Amino acid sequence: MNLSLQPKKFINSQHTGKYVKINVPYGRKNAEIELNLHYMDEGNGEPLILVHTIGQSLYTWRNLIPQISSQYRVIAIDLMGHGYSDKPISALYSIEEHAHIIRLFMDAIGIESAHFLGFSMGCAYVTELARTNPDRVGKMLLLSPGGITSQMPLYIRMLDSVLFGGIASMLLSQKRVEEALQQCYLDLTLVSPEIVKGYFSPLEDVETRRAVRFSAVNYDEEASFKDLRNVVNQTLILLGSDDRWHSTEYAELFQAALPNAYFSVVRNAGHLLHEEKPEKIASAIKQFVPVPIIE
Repeated sequence: MNLSLQPKKFINSQHTGKYVKINVPYGRKNAEIELNLHYMDEGNGEPLILVHTIGQSLYTWRNLIPQISSQYRVIAIDLMGHGYSDKPISALYSIEEHAHIIRLFMDAIGIESAHFLGFSMGCAYVTELARTNPDRVGKMLLLSPGGITSQMPLYIRMLDSVLFGGIASMLLSQKRVEEALQQCYLDLTLVSPEIVKGYFSPLEDVETRRAVRFSAVNYDEEASFKDLRNVVNQTLILLGSDDRWHSTEYAELFQAALPNAYFSVVRNAGHLLHEEKPEKIASAIKQFVPVPIIE
């Protein structure tokens, strides 16, 4: 196993993983900008692309990747503007744009179709890609889907404000990140200084904070939710039983909106269910996306 992927020694930095260049059209004259996307690519088998939420990086998958990379080709991406991917000033960071970038990323690394695992707001990028390019998406697993709710801390709720979003992005201190993680875990003993640093390090960059802010401002959940009825891919929705930010009723709304969705609760887990219960998430993946038996 790659040393950077061992849970106790996981390293997510600009010097680990891989980079791929994509050309993104911008402006009325269809000018292009070159964008470097950071990702990790481990294992063999059917491709499974992991999509984190706003404000995270592929670091959030450090416990899960070793659990599934022996059965699947696991590809974890730092979204545009996040982690160690480029942060173009000209980007809108809308749901549509993030989904489009993921498609271009697939083209660049030669992936025709993949299964997807999305987390929280990242689920909207996955479902948008499935809606607009259904042939590129296989099965979808959505972990605690949805956007900013009233249960989240004030500085997170302020991020999607046009007036106060800039102030909120500046409040993303290491202490704030630690406080947020403590709300996202059921078992608070898991919130170590190492994990807080792993989450906060990319957010020290001013351009990352700007990308996080605009991703939140341009996250149109109402429009995205209405489009779910046009997503026909088989979908499994998973929610932690002790999720403080997204309620069971909230997750059930997504199940009702998606034509071909199933819903299950992961016991004894908070919002970051894939971090607290990686073995249970891995088991759900393997049951929902069975590995073909080679005779």
